[in-house]
Amino acid sequence: MWPFLVKHQSLSTEAKQDGLKKQIVKLFLDEGEKTIPEVCHFARLSIPTGTKLVEELVRLGFLTEIGKRDSLGGRRPAIFDLNPDNGYVIGVEVLLHSMRVDIVNLRHEVVYEYENQAFDLSRKEEAFEFLCGIIPDLIASQKIPRDKILGVGMGITGRISPWQGISYSYLNFDVPLVKLLTDKWKMPVYIDNDTHLMALGEKRFGYARGLQNVIYVNISRGLGIGIISNGMIHNGHSGYAGEFGHILAEENGRLCVCGKRGCLGGLVSGFALETAYQELTGAPAPHYKQILRMALDGDADVRNILSSMGEQLGRSLAILVDILNPEMIILGGGFSFACEWMKFAVIQGINQYSLPQLASDCEIKVSDLGDKAEMLGAFALVFDEVLK
Repeated sequence: MWPFLVKHQSLSTEAKQDGLKKQIVKLFLDEGEKTIPEVCHFARLSIPTGTKLVEELVRLGFLTEIGKRDSLGGRRPAIFDLNPDNGYVIGVEVLLHSMRVDIVNLRHEVVYEYENQAFDLSRKEEAFEFLCGIIPDLIASQKIPRDKILGVGMGITGRISPWQGISYSYLNFDVPLVKLLTDKWKMPVYIDNDTHLMALGEKRFGYARGLQNVIYVNISRGLGIGIISNGMIHNGHSGYAGEFGHILAEENGRLCVCGKRGCLGGLVSGFALETAYQELTGAPAPHYKQILRMALDGDADVRNILSSMGEQLGRSLAILVDILNPEMIILGGGFSFACEWMKFAVIQGINQYSLPQLASDCEIKVSDLGDKAEMLGAFALVFDEVLK
């Protein structure tokens, strides 16, 4: 464990110094390479104090000098960055029929990725035992010392209470899931809804960075949203905010997995795409990502399906635009690599059903983080907790 992460009981000089080191490390985590004057400007430190702290972090192996910055005159300032091998975060994505694990270093680089498409979250005991075993096995296979693992950030589909550490929809036991996994793995574990982590990833490293009011749309097997309101992730009272796929979109429509009829997710989602493809062709539908690749390859029928989905999505997002007045909507999730084929239809739907002033103030973007958004959100989640 990093020495300056120790919790102090009093505001001693050492505690203040450790607090400043946390601020500096967080700056590097969020923004990357910096010079000492830039560090001092951010932390409001004198050059001598900032120099001393940076040199101490270099001595401890947390920062490393990576070069010199160009200068118009005088000595060229040294550029520092985090030593990428001095700490790692384990990012875990748990979905109904798949799970993914990324080991991420301090520069947000994925050093190892594992994916299991045969995972079955509905088989609770078996899924839990698999999770308990696979994480230590992967760490050992990469020969990463345990004391360099700063924590596990896990995004799980369904209703999650991040504050209680409970997954209500799946992996729900008598004891909170976070406690069970922490006891098993002997390292800090933090959980949240998968879409919330995607939104956090966008907020810290994507198009939502520096913005205050953003809606992230996760179009994958299901449909959900992450809400950034006044610069903060909006979890709601219970932690369940963002169940956009379960708003009413069609009277007496298809039966949804939630048990109700007419949910938006029945019209806009990977499941909906597979259903529409099967109805159109009369053949068994492949996985929704394979269908999306058909659109990229020029399949006109699939493109028409995506256009219809985009317009329906835009109609429903228009309600959120009028209520929340976001400055940006980001389309992402499993559909992200094909969302450009939906974007124009989404904009049409929003413009047709939202107030013009609010629609014109809202930019529509396709995520450039793609499937990295959730793992970057897991990275941010762990460090937000560790550096408190």
